[in-house]
Amino acid sequence: MQYRRPMILAPFLMAVGSTTTAKPLLLQSPHAVLSPAETFRQLADFCEANDVNEFDVYGDFANPETTYLRRLEQKLAVELGKEDAVFMPSGVMAQSIALLIHSQQKPQRFACHASSHLLIHENDAYRDLLNLEVVSLETRAAKESIAPAPLDFATVETQLKNKAISTLILEIPHRELGGKMTSWHDVERMRDFCRTNQIAFHCDGARLFEASAAFPDRTLSDLAEPFDSVYLSFYKGLAGLSGAMLLGSSEFCQEARLWLRRFGGNLYTLLPYVVSADAGYQKYWLGKNGALSFLQKKEKLCNVVQLLKEHPIVSQVVRFEPEIPQVNMVHGYLLDSVDDCQTALDHAAANVGMRPLHRIRNASVNPFPVDTKYQSMFEWSMGEANAKIEDEDFVRAWEAFASKLLELRQSR
Repeated sequence: MQYRRPMILAPFLMAVGSTTTAKPLLLQSPHAVLSPAETFRQLADFCEANDVNEFDVYGDFANPETTYLRRLEQKLAVELGKEDAVFMPSGVMAQSIALLIHSQQKPQRFACHASSHLLIHENDAYRDLLNLEVVSLETRAAKESIAPAPLDFATVETQLKNKAISTLILEIPHRELGGKMTSWHDVERMRDFCRTNQIAFHCDGARLFEASAAFPDRTLSDLAEPFDSVYLSFYKGLAGLSGAMLLGSSEFCQEARLWLRRFGGNLYTLLPYVVSADAGYQKYWLGKNGALSFLQKKEKLCNVVQLLKEHPIVSQVVRFEPEIPQVNMVHGYLLDSVDDCQTALDHAAANVGMRPLHRIRNASVNPFPVDTKYQSMFEWSMGEANAKIEDEDFVRAWEAFASKLLELRQSR
């Protein structure tokens, strides 16, 4: 069967100089690869179609809520069932501000899972910038799992016993654990625990849109209800340029705007990021222009992962974590070195015109110990672009990749 690239993936054919070079199809990329010029042309078209004709200025703090930025904030606040929302340039800033507000007149300590972004990707900002301490909540890997289990109520109750904290942070899904989800029953028990003990309950919802696929019968408002504050990201599943939203009560968001100014986050204008966020929200969440839902993307990923697990060659080189994806993302662990994987990926690209992975790293660079037999790992999200690829093409590309890896092993 001759492979034919779907039209949706035309951006993968990138112009080089005066000629056009066909580059391999990137099966790991959830979003179409666009040039900066193409991206900004799309944003300009969105502005014209949605009557965006004025720039926000310093966050529009002093302007009425009829400005474009404030309307977007209110739109998200209503959808998540919160009183107000504040757009911010980054999630690091948003969650730092949430912690500062929740820690006022309370213990200068918060708690989160050991795999939290705040602990492994922010250079100890909570300590060196916010002057806060942390209780790192540890969970064990279930039998036959590579990564630890997601945060559960029993862990919270046990490890926070006799520990005074201001805030409990729950990430849903847990990104560093391959998208594992805390059960909804445990989320509600954590909420009750926090209310009883006067602890703020904050949601690290960097992938809250993705989390909706794990709870298809719940709305975003349902997912946000247990939490006093919620952080959303716009550049992951919604494919925005950057940007975050921090949501909570009116009083909380009023205080957040003060801290946003103190952090230097209310830029002279945030419009490129705001427009990009709104465009992604309308397309990928509201489903305008026929975009797939996050549940459909999860189902596609589950189908492909199952085919790869059942493949006699592919199954010898990769292990998925969790074994059945809980959202539209999953992690994979490989027995071979990064160098050998790159050689095999180059082979697949050259021979079948598809590259199963283009982002891969050493498995030892992890927030938790990994069995040393696994040398490499990757993160794989299913999005609008790669979900359009036929299942058999994923299998064909992975077979070429895995066959080369086995050949490299045998040559040693």
